[in-house]
Amino acid sequence: MEALPPKFDDEPGASSQTSTNRSTVYRAFESGLMGLNAIGSVWIFVLMLLICADVVARSGFNHPIDGVTDIAAFSIIGIVFLQIGATVHKKRMTKGDVLLEIISARSVKAGAIFESIFLLVGAVMFGLIVSATWPAFMQAITRKQFFGVEGVFTFPTWPIWGIIVLGAAMVVVTYLVQIGDLLRGAFRNERGVAS
Repeated sequence: MEALPPKFDDEPGASSQTSTNRSTVYRAFESGLMGLNAIGSVWIFVLMLLICADVVARSGFNHPIDGVTDIAAFSIIGIVFLQIGATVHKKRMTKGDVLLEIISARSVKAGAIFESIFLLVGAVMFGLIVSATWPAFMQAITRKQFFGVEGVFTFPTWPIWGIIVLGAAMVVVTYLVQIGDLLRGAFRNERGVAS
């Protein structure tokens, strides 16, 4: 029997485990991912309002709002790392899956192993981000680093570093959970297809 494409958790008839089948710890983790995603969405809206206000103040009153360019630059980084965990969790990360579909059509187990390797590479990459960013995060706290122009507009850098560490760490956990689900489903025939 031909392998069916995996369905997203929020699609009707999705075959993967739902949060009701998960442990309380995982459900709390999942809620954390969705909470960070929501914060990122609100941040986008606020940033949009700030940029519009700056445009109006700059062109209409010849008085730009201080720090908008710095805020926008750092906001993009913050928003990405707030929302990337939910993106990975909902399996919305862009990927080329032509080869994966060919392998999965021949063997669900082989397809699961092949996809797990890619997920593991993703987990390692985000683990490296955590490892590389943690010292910068601690340094930003201890040295009280800030961005902006002193006397005009300043903001501490540690929240952005903290968001990067938190977001990347949550992606690592999400990838590892997906690897476990994928292999368990393939080797226990939980996906409803023949191996």
